Amino acid sequence: MKNLLLTAMALVVLGAGASVHGQAPALARSRADETLEWWNHIGDKLIAMAKDFPEDKYDFKVQKDQRTFAENLLHIASVDFDVAGRVAGSPIGPDFSKEGHNPTRARFKTKAEIVKLLEDAVAAGAAVIRQQGDAGLDKPLEFAWETGKHTSHVPYAWTSAIEHSAEHFGQLVVYYRASGLVPPESRK
Repeated sequence: MKNLLLTAMALVVLGAGASVHGQAPALARSRADETLEWWNHIGDKLIAMAKDFPEDKYDFKVQKDQRTFAENLLHIASVDFDVAGRVAGSPIGPDFSKEGHNPTRARFKTKAEIVKLLEDAVAAGAAVIRQQGDAGLDKPLEFAWETGKHTSHVPYAWTSAIEHSAEHFGQLVVYYRASGLVPPESRK
């Protein structure tokens, strides 16, 4: 009985590295591929919302002191361009120097213009991640957002931007619900 128990334990230990189908687990993807996946994941969800939300409701806001639906998308895009440019080491996308992270509706009047801007921002960030790869993630970067100015590694900036986009995604879900609409992600 003792030998049978020891044999069973040995088989469990030997089999621990194999999957149910008898194959070894896959190696982890590159850090750049993982970062790119999350960048595109939230970017794609926001782009789907931008395309789906009715244009006649683009200037809707839940409360008077908040950004409109469109202004949120413009804000997200400008932040994404800013982070991509900081990581790349040179400006990317439109010049928002006069508007900061709050491009105006006067500049981007239509739904199509806003969707295109957001698509371009997500694509620009993805291109920087792909171009720099894992080596780019090891670079130091001067960064200053909510946590104050400091030097960090590049993933800190990407994580901050992804989190920022995810926070606005949640806010835009509220805009959907307050408008009596179901967000695309909830329809899957």
